[in-house]
Amino acid sequence: MTKAELLGEIEREWEALQAAIDGLTDAQMTRMPVAGEWTVKDLLAHIAVCESLLVTDLYKVERGVPPSGVDLTPAQVDRQNAQFYQEQKGRLLERVLEDLYDVHLALVNRLDGFSDVLLSDPKKFKWMKGKPLSAFVAEDSIEHYREHTADILAWRAKLPNRQDARE
Repeated sequence: MTKAELLGEIEREWEALQAAIDGLTDAQMTRMPVAGEWTVKDLLAHIAVCESLLVTDLYKVERGVPPSGVDLTPAQVDRQNAQFYQEQKGRLLERVLEDLYDVHLALVNRLDGFSDVLLSDPKKFKWMKGKPLSAFVAEDSIEHYREHTADILAWRAKLPNRQDARE
């Protein structure tokens, strides 16, 4: 995937996530469970934390250091997610949204400094085990947005007030 393709897909999925939360009240975002016990706010805080780690990892990559999340097992990811949830659940919605938007902008700006070769060459980084760096970036951006956009849309479809549900 080229840088332009990666950035384009990140923006498309980001806009889908924004559309999924558009029109929700603060109460809906903070008090109603969406995925397990997680609220919309919790999902957005989770995305922001993971994406901030991705931005940090991209700085590491520039220095030739393997990203911290590249070899995590599913069990490690689950433990990390539980820790992030505990750390973030008491934060104000306003702060979570600010962080989410700020870290998204930081990711886009960070990626802008990468060349197509760095992002798309599957042989460039040994720690990627034959996958391009763009695949690592996509996991914590594009795929993350898709996963949690789907959670939010499925939850919205079940809300009693159908006019609030996204089709």
